[in-house]
Amino acid sequence: MRTGHILEEVKRLAVEAGAFIAEQRRSFDLSKVESKHSHDYVSYVDKECERLIVSRLKELLPEAGFITEEKTVEQEDGAEEYFWVVDPLDGTTNFIHGLAPYCVCIALRNREELLLGVVYEVARQELYSASKGQGAFLNDKPIQVSAIDDVDQALVMVGYPYNAEDWRPFCLDITGRLYGHCASIRSMGSAEAELCYVAAGKIDIYFESFIQPWDVAAGAIIVKEAGGRVTDYDGTDERWESGRQVLATNGRLHEAVLKEMRKAGP
Repeated sequence: MRTGHILEEVKRLAVEAGAFIAEQRRSFDLSKVESKHSHDYVSYVDKECERLIVSRLKELLPEAGFITEEKTVEQEDGAEEYFWVVDPLDGTTNFIHGLAPYCVCIALRNREELLLGVVYEVARQELYSASKGQGAFLNDKPIQVSAIDDVDQALVMVGYPYNAEDWRPFCLDITGRLYGHCASIRSMGSAEAELCYVAAGKIDIYFESFIQPWDVAAGAIIVKEAGGRVTDYDGTDERWESGRQVLATNGRLHEAVLKEMRKAGP
């Protein structure tokens, strides 16, 4: 598949969806927020944005299936050669509180690999994109991961999963191992944005547990095309997609972080 034309159309769609989100944010009604489960929220904006994205993607590539967060369309059933992975509003908790970042995220993959990814960070109007073998871009300018090779100098982003009881021991342990031994630790509340920040060299390390494909697919290919590395906590290069763990770094720091992760637990 030649992805150049498709990528340009997806970029335009992401910006259009982002404009819808920005407009809704100006008159957002907190009473319309629903809880999917404890501390995990969804709004009418997520659902309407997903419907917009899905309808346009169906026109762009009618044969493709879908994996989407809000399930507004029948999900991929195993028969399709290609399928879209869509998070219409990554960072919903940030969005409902009026905090950045929050993003539109669209990826295309086949059965073997990711083919392209687009992430539009709405508040800063930053459009990240990549297609396999063609590099990564921010607002059409090439980006690369940082050259930091010492964890002591690294800026770390940690995502804290909603199922706190399952992940609290690990999160506290690994954060404690890094705190005071890196430049600083932050948590931004948008997995896809944090992946893109790794790709752009803004941060050096990002990891999160209890993750879903739509949370990371677009950002993962952007990191890889920018020269970074994405694995699960065991260092397996592709199992992160189903293992519900993601570690993304500039590549130079990956093994050092994995070493600390192996010590942390459970």
